[in-house]
Parts: sequence; structure tokens; C-alpha cells
Amino acid sequence: MECQTSPMSTPLEIIVKDANGWVFLIEKDALECDRPLIPVKIGGDKYILFKDGEGRIGLIARNCPHRGADLCFGRLEKGGIRCPFHGWYFDKNGQCLEQPAEPPDSKMFNAIKLPNLQVKLEKKGVYAYIDAQDR
Repeated sequence: MECQTSPMSTPLEIIVKDANGWVFLIEKDALECDRPLIPVKIGGDKYILFKDGEGRIGLIARNCPHRGADLCFGRLEKGGIRCPFHGWYFDKNGQCLEQPAEPPDSKMFNAIKLPNLQVKLEKKGVYAYIDAQDR
């Protein structure tokens, strides 16, 4: 397993290659900031690691399924992250919770879910579960 942090200071990107099982991503203190959004690349897949307004950690696909907007530029809210382009709102598991431009009675958001990886906080680190068979 190879895990490295890019030399770029903004935005920080975590790169993970050849991993299986629970993999250390970053010190949990890195999420104690004003905008805890960190790009993560696992193999060829791009994710966003974030802490929502309630302190829950999520690791979901980095791009909004609507128009591909980068969620690194999204707005953190109480229960998740809002896409900066059209305002689609996702929870820590990648489930779409809201689509502002849809009619009020629309339930289309229930069918939209971004890929996500299981994460856990353990001691001082944030870990993601990576199943090599799924890659």
C-alpha cells in the first residue's frame, strides 16, 4: 500500500494506491478547521472527505452527478454538503437529500446516491475501508 499527501498546500489531496482493508487517510485534527473538505484519490476514483455541521465524517464521490461540479467547492451544512452549482444536497453517505430546482412534491432525490466509502475515527486518525475487489 502506498499512501501519500500531495505537496500542494491548497487544496490538500490524499492519494491512496494499492490498498485493501482499513487504510489510514489523515490525522483527525486536519478536519478541525473552518472548511473541513479534503480531496481524496483512491486508485482512479475521486472522493471528498468532509465533516458536516454535526461533526459526522463522510467520504463520498467528489463530483455531483447532476453536472459534475466539484464538491470540494461545496457548502458544508448541518447534515451534509451542498453542490456549488445547482444546490443538490448530500449527506455523509452520499444520499441526495434535496434538489432545490425540482417541484416541491418531487421525490426524485430519493433515487440519487453518490458512491461512498465507510470511514471511521480511531485514536488520532481517519480511516477508510477499501475493498480491492471493488476497484
